[in-house]
Amino acid sequence: MRTPMSIGIKLVLGLDIVWTMIVVLIFLAPYLASIDSPFAGLIYLFFKPTCHQMASRSFSLWRHQLPVCARCTGIWISLMIFGYIGTILLFAEKIKPLKLYGFAIGLIPLAIDGSTQLIGLWKSNNILRLTTGAISGAVIIWFIYPRIWWADKNWGKHTQKIQEDGYAPEG
Repeated sequence: MRTPMSIGIKLVLGLDIVWTMIVVLIFLAPYLASIDSPFAGLIYLFFKPTCHQMASRSFSLWRHQLPVCARCTGIWISLMIFGYIGTILLFAEKIKPLKLYGFAIGLIPLAIDGSTQLIGLWKSNNILRLTTGAISGAVIIWFIYPRIWWADKNWGKHTQKIQEDGYAPEG
């Protein structure tokens, strides 16, 4: 039986908070830019290492582009939304880990859209980028969250077995 606030619960809830803070920053940046706040530049700078920030591939609010492209916007929003959904499903014990092949299949739409755009076979649009990003975010949550939960739930069982088999020192 799991303790009320085990490390797995803390980690999953912590990730949910991180995704939410990132999404808030994504939508806060253009607002701050619209009122000429110097903090807007810091937010754009924060996201620069993770996204190309091309204006043509980004959405805009308050006449300023978001600090991430449409695909990254989809990923981050999806991580947040499906993170909370995944957490609820984990507490209700209604979700199992996505298999590795399912994870790979779930990333195929993003890979096809991004790679065919990159090599010039296809001209993508921001709605498609947002959608493929969102699918990827959902797949990432489905793949990772149940594994965190399972590892936490079963950690004691496996370490006890290792000690019983003589592979690790006791105490």
